Parts: sequence; structure tokens; C-alpha cells
Amino acid sequence: MKLAAVDGVTPVSLRSPEDTARELVALMVAARGPESAHDPGLGHAARDAAELAHRDGAGLVALLTHPDADPAVLVAAVVVTDTAPASAAELRGHLAESGPDIQDVTESRTERGHPVVIAERITTADPGQVPGCRLQAVVIDPDGRRLAVFTLHSPTGRGWLELAGILGRLVASVAFPG
Repeated sequence: MKLAAVDGVTPVSLRSPEDTARELVALMVAARGPESAHDPGLGHAARDAAELAHRDGAGLVALLTHPDADPAVLVAAVVVTDTAPASAAELRGHLAESGPDIQDVTESRTERGHPVVIAERITTADPGQVPGCRLQAVVIDPDGRRLAVFTLHSPTGRGWLELAGILGRLVASVAFPG
């Protein structure tokens, strides 16, 4: 998958889970200020994102920042499947039924016309759930076998619309190489 460079998206290394987590923490501290270095939640969130990204074979881990928002972590991967959804409408229906924390499911298209299904999740601090806002965007390749899956997570939700706009610009640029 190819993506355009988008302001507010800062990728981190995928050399190892430790490097990914270390770089995420450094970027979060830079975005939130030096006093945030004492927040144990930053290290925990970075380690969780790094481990998930490496386990799932992510092609991109990045921090999204905006002056009016708390930073959020983005993880993106291309998934190849033999059981791809027949249409964006089918995927939209599946996502809409996948849990009570889904607030909204919409459809759109990339600049190249690829269908995109977007699901917004709002979670609380219930046991077993990571609190915050999560936006998942799935771009369907025209061949139907590849899905570009983007997951944006903001622990606080502050500036959520600004962060979602940045993700939207990135997702709109998706290109699947030949």
C-alpha cells in the first residue's frame, strides 16, 4: 500500500517492538510536554500499540498530532484474505453489528475510487476495554482480496474531530500497487 505524506502523521520505526514503543513515547512526550514523561500510561499505551502492531504485521505505526488535540496512535496493515466482503455495504453491515461500542459506521471512497468503510468506537474504562475513541477505516482493494485496515486510538478523545480529519486525508491517499 502506498500513502501520501500528510501533516500531523509521524511514522515510527518497525525494527522491533521495543524501538516502536520507545519512539512512540518520545513523540508523545514531545507533543504533550516534558511533564508528561512521568505519566505511566504513556509507556503502557506505547507498549500495547507496539506489541499489537508487530504481532499483526503492521506496515505503519505513527503518532497523529494536531495543535487542538491530544496525540493519538495509528496502526495500519494490509490484510490479504480469501473471504473478502462482497461489497462495502456487506463490510459496513458486519462492522455495525460487531459490538455495542460502535457509534457510527459510514462509507466513503478514496481519491482513486476505492471503497472505504469507517467505524467509530467509543469505549469506557470497563474491565477488559481500553478507554478512549477509536476509529477504524478499511479500504477495499479493487481485486477484493486486499484490505488496508487503519486503526486510530485516542485515549482522551480531546480533539477527536481534528485527528479524524488527519486520518481521513491519509486514508483518501491509499493506492494499492499493481
